[in-house]
Amino acid sequence: MIHDRIVQLTRKYTEHDMLSLYAELPAFPEARIRLLVACLQAHSKKQEHHELFATVVALVQMGLDTHDRIDTNPSQLSEREMRARQLNVLGGDYYSSRFYNLLAQAGQVSMVRKLSEAVCEVNRLKMNFYSQQQEKRLSPEQYIAYGASIKSELFRRFGEIMDERLSSQWNDLLITVSRCETIHEEWKRARQLQLNSWGYWYIMQEGTNDDKQLLLERANMGMVQQTGIELASRYRIAVLLEGMLTQQVEQFKAVIEHMTNSQCAGELNSIADSFLQSLAAPVMHSETR
Repeated sequence: MIHDRIVQLTRKYTEHDMLSLYAELPAFPEARIRLLVACLQAHSKKQEHHELFATVVALVQMGLDTHDRIDTNPSQLSEREMRARQLNVLGGDYYSSRFYNLLAQAGQVSMVRKLSEAVCEVNRLKMNFYSQQQEKRLSPEQYIAYGASIKSELFRRFGEIMDERLSSQWNDLLITVSRCETIHEEWKRARQLQLNSWGYWYIMQEGTNDDKQLLLERANMGMVQQTGIELASRYRIAVLLEGMLTQQVEQFKAVIEHMTNSQCAGELNSIADSFLQSLAAPVMHSETR
């Protein structure tokens, strides 16, 4: 499968002994890469470069995700923790820098510009996102919208090289898959009620005054795990996210129904089904029992 080849090509540039020893590799952007590869194979104006484009955008995404892992805690760190922080910085730069080299070697200078502009936009979105978190001005829906926008931005530019049959649908497909990924990630960590979680913002909007105050106090001092578990269970955070994901997958499938390329539609339906299959895996949260 072409997707497996992209994983192997990406691994060629991300597996480094020093980075593996001190820094954890971020997750491969599975669903978005599968979406991109399927659509480029079926509808790209540059068929010969679809492997290259999928590989470089995966590298850039993983570079950005590595930078997001950098611990900004001002407390004193051990030598190993300091080394891990330094290598996360260097690792993110290393992954990102590879895309310049690969695209330049292939003569795809225009794509260097497009992805560089996309990186700037991703960072702008992140700054706005973090600013609203700190100012306590986020709603649960805004939290998901920001997460999906940040995930989709690097990939959005590829709609320009797809034929007319798909270019008009690309943004809808991409943002829907990115919303599925965002909600799915939140579902997997539903008990972790921190400032950077959907559950936190849901309770801050829908919770009782006492629970809001408790959540705010505990978030400011570093959330006590047991408090997070109790609040997540009380407000059925995992159940709500599961319903949101199921609804989002249904919307994704509705968009797929209008696609004319059956092979592409089949792969996209497989992506959609993979989210539903994860929900059917062994139960992760006590409140879903």
